[in-house]
Amino acid sequence: MSLYRDLPSPVTNNHNPKTPSPEKPKTAAPRALAKRTSVYGLSKKPSVSNLDKGTPGAVPRKASMASQRSAATSVEGSVSASSGSTATSADTTETSPAQAYRKASSTLREQIAKAKAAAKKAAVQPISESAPALGKKSSGFGSFGDDLSFASHNDLFNQHRDGQSQAKILQARFATARTSGRLNIAAMGLKEIPIEVLKMYNLEAIGATGGAWAECVDLTRFVAADNELEMISDTIFPEVDPQELVDDEDSEGNIFAGLETLDLHGNILVTLPMGLRQLHLLTSLNLSSNRLANSCLEVLSQITSLRDLKLGGNLLYGELDPCFANLENLEILDLHGNNLSSLPSNFGNLSRLRVLNVSENAFESLPFATLAKMPLTEINARKNQISGTLIDDLVDSLPFLQTLDVSSNQLIHLCSPAKTVTMPALLQICLSMNRLQDLPDIRSWARLHTIAADENNINAVPEGFTQLQNLKSVDFSSNDIRVIPNEVGRMENLTMLRLSGNPLREKKFSTISTDEMKGILALRLEPPEDTSVPEVDVVSSVVPEVEVVSPSDAGLEGPDPKELSVETTEAFPQANTVPVDDAPEQEEPTVTDNVSEHNQLTAESDDIDDSRSDMDQFATPPTSARASPVHSRSQTLTEEIWPVKSGGVLDRSGTQSSSLHPVISSKVAAEHKVFEIQLHHNLFTAFPESLSFFAATLTALNLSHNELVAEKYLGGPSGNDHLELPALKELNLNHNRITSLEPLLAHLRAPNLQKLDVSFNRISALPAGTALRDAFPNLTVLTISDNHLSELDPESIRGMHVVDAANNDIAHLNPRIGLLGGSGGLERLDVSGNRFRVPRWSVLERGTEATLRWLRGRVPVAEKAAWKGKEGGDDSDSDLD
Repeated sequence: MSLYRDLPSPVTNNHNPKTPSPEKPKTAAPRALAKRTSVYGLSKKPSVSNLDKGTPGAVPRKASMASQRSAATSVEGSVSASSGSTATSADTTETSPAQAYRKASSTLREQIAKAKAAAKKAAVQPISESAPALGKKSSGFGSFGDDLSFASHNDLFNQHRDGQSQAKILQARFATARTSGRLNIAAMGLKEIPIEVLKMYNLEAIGATGGAWAECVDLTRFVAADNELEMISDTIFPEVDPQELVDDEDSEGNIFAGLETLDLHGNILVTLPMGLRQLHLLTSLNLSSNRLANSCLEVLSQITSLRDLKLGGNLLYGELDPCFANLENLEILDLHGNNLSSLPSNFGNLSRLRVLNVSENAFESLPFATLAKMPLTEINARKNQISGTLIDDLVDSLPFLQTLDVSSNQLIHLCSPAKTVTMPALLQICLSMNRLQDLPDIRSWARLHTIAADENNINAVPEGFTQLQNLKSVDFSSNDIRVIPNEVGRMENLTMLRLSGNPLREKKFSTISTDEMKGILALRLEPPEDTSVPEVDVVSSVVPEVEVVSPSDAGLEGPDPKELSVETTEAFPQANTVPVDDAPEQEEPTVTDNVSEHNQLTAESDDIDDSRSDMDQFATPPTSARASPVHSRSQTLTEEIWPVKSGGVLDRSGTQSSSLHPVISSKVAAEHKVFEIQLHHNLFTAFPESLSFFAATLTALNLSHNELVAEKYLGGPSGNDHLELPALKELNLNHNRITSLEPLLAHLRAPNLQKLDVSFNRISALPAGTALRDAFPNLTVLTISDNHLSELDPESIRGMHVVDAANNDIAHLNPRIGLLGGSGGLERLDVSGNRFRVPRWSVLERGTEATLRWLRGRVPVAEKAAWKGKEGGDDSDSDLD
């Protein structure tokens, strides 16, 4: 059928300009639809022979141009134009091009719709029930064959392989392995290793795939993992020395003789071929997730070239066979997921072992005395039955260990409580889900950046924690930690500190971010001391001052000793902290005897004090020494025994002392006037009796960070001895294990005691009533934070100026504490970090006066009036909330 047979007559008349055109509208008449070339190849362009069958007189070229213009219209527009066109032939019985195209389009849309429906049906039905092919030939319009029947494929992802397809895959794998040296037949559902593997280097097999013998290399890696291999035939790994096969001309050799890596994990192997021990170059063997028992270890122990051995997820049990120690080249050993209970005594023969994984077994302990001698960098022993103490007392250091994981055990201590283990290379430690009560001093773990110690019974942040500047992630959640050190605010690299599930004094630390927590803690820290000013300048300034006022040098009557002491102290408030011996050599000033005598008298009177303020600073332990420029004239002998610093400071801190020698104490007391004794960070279990030698002058005593325990730290061996310290004003006992203040009340005679610090102990209650004030009538500063106080009785703190009871277990704050304020009363009160709900934090953060005012507002009016009458109070608290 010609596409141009019925072209309208105006096309012919266009070539005869003299012929008048009939009067018709200027718009072009609709023309018959010309077929366009389909991008899917469903229609064909008209042939040249068809163009010759057009209307007589018509010019093919012109007709072609008109056809092209007609074809430029849209499909729907063309169909409409064709239906109303007068150019169609009335006497022909053939279907017009427009009708043919419309029929083809309809057929195409119908077949696409059926294909979509079939694809949707195949998606919800088994593959075997998929829809049959939908393609059918379309008459006069090309064919819509099986190529478009994409829903009819039963195995779209090549999952259902038959024998022929699997053989093709194997041949492809063989071809790849011959040139790469790596054969991978993993996850092919194999029940045995195909015998074709042994023939993959035959000339016939190489030629069948178009390969070349010169391109072949030896196999170095063989992976047959995740199959169903139950046993491996001796034919695959023959029990023959590879060298014998090479010398035998009739032998085909052993294609696995050069293997370096063998991976058989994820099978169901119950035994191993003896020929494995003939693989002299094998360095990595993975047999994880099989069914191997202890009997297989004999074969493995003879593969002495192994460096990496994985036996996880098998049926090994009991003690690991001692023959295992023959693998002296082993560096990585994975035994996880078995039922092993112990390591052999000769396990230390593995002198190159770096990684040991014994997780998910039945170990009750690990021989760290042996493991410490090995170059282990990683130990994984999680999910065992290890209990008690993890690391033996014989172990002092694990120098190479970088990762330690002992989570999900029953550990109580990492090492003995009085011991620490040095691990300078440690990067990560995981102690989660144990029964740990504490952690040792970890300051030597300098490179540590991750701690996971959640779900334990740890009661405090370990010593040295804030000194680890490389720490990044720490998880202490679900423990028994109550206090977070303020120094955490200076740990710049710490990005995550989890504390949820702890009985924290400050509950908000459980929910706020780590950066917010660090910001709060940093604000509580004092700025670092400026040590840039050389001390010698101060000394050089002090000495001339003494020389000027020295009566013996001036030849004049000496000034008033009291004025001299005050003048020098005010002019040089830091002179007391600098030893005069450090000053440049110059003539030693001579101080008159009346000055020394005055110093002795003032040391025993209430007028003497140092440059520290009584009301502004109540820092304990005391950080400043007695303000006096006078020093002893004969210190040579005693300095060789116990040096006494300028200002009468005897510092014996950090010396691991547990007692003060009475002979030396008596000599020091005879040669010096000791006003302050520092005994912190030692091993004292009780107050040393030799303190009585310094009783006449001693004003400050620091026994913090010792081992004062329970209620036996005073009273002597008999429990009835008394310690007389009449000049004592400051006593620091923080960071001990004291449970009660009763021994102080019963055995310490210190009527001038003004400041008492017993923070960070285990005190559960203050002495009842006014017992504390009766024993120490001048006590004005009491620091008892971070203990276990359950209540704060107003009577026990009456008359004090400063009370710090933060971070205790106070469940209810007595409103009568608010009546302790006013002139000469309570000036500073800190009760933050306790359990009471009222007053809220918004009240506490406004300061002591706001807190006392809030408490006074809860006291009955009658009781408040009686209190005022008894105490002689005024109306200063009339502005109650």
